[in-house]
Amino acid sequence: MRRLAPFFLLLLLAACGPGAVQTDVTRFTSLPPTGGARSFTILPQDGQVGSLEFERYADLVANQLAGLGWQPLPANRSASTVVLVHWGMGAPVTSTWSEPAWGWGGWGPGPWGGGFYSGFPYQDVYTQTEWPKWLEVTILDGPAWRAGTRQAIWQGRAVAQGPAPSIAPVIPYLVRGLFSGFPGLNGETVRVEVPRKQ
Repeated sequence: MRRLAPFFLLLLLAACGPGAVQTDVTRFTSLPPTGGARSFTILPQDGQVGSLEFERYADLVANQLAGLGWQPLPANRSASTVVLVHWGMGAPVTSTWSEPAWGWGGWGPGPWGGGFYSGFPYQDVYTQTEWPKWLEVTILDGPAWRAGTRQAIWQGRAVAQGPAPSIAPVIPYLVRGLFSGFPGLNGETVRVEVPRKQ
């Protein structure tokens, strides 16, 4: 008998409350442990110019940096750093597993005459498909006009998996996870649980 795991996961979430989104965060940094607050400009890259999706995600990143003491400036001002934002989804991953189960028993003629008889054994088969979603943010040293000589001073990547084939609802959690404990330790990967908004 085949069951669809996402259905049961939804029931579990409804019973246990909003829970949290788990993100795996990797960061590389040359910033001081305090973060070294600076001014910044978030610049769109190829394919992002004029994108409302980019503007939404850039605003989320800007709000996180501003909350850490960094100063957002428009592109026509000489901010001391430039921030780049990229995101995407990986190929879906499907997992299948089985668990022993029993069919219904009851009253009536059984294998050994009348009375109560037990059910028959079978395997419950479950399937679950998840899509990995990722967000990358890079902070470059130098103003927007100095495109050829800027050096990365911070790079971060946050990854989460979920049963929905869409990334927009997950981006706010990826952003919050990415900047949790900013700037982080150089080369370290940590699992961050970001509480779901109620």
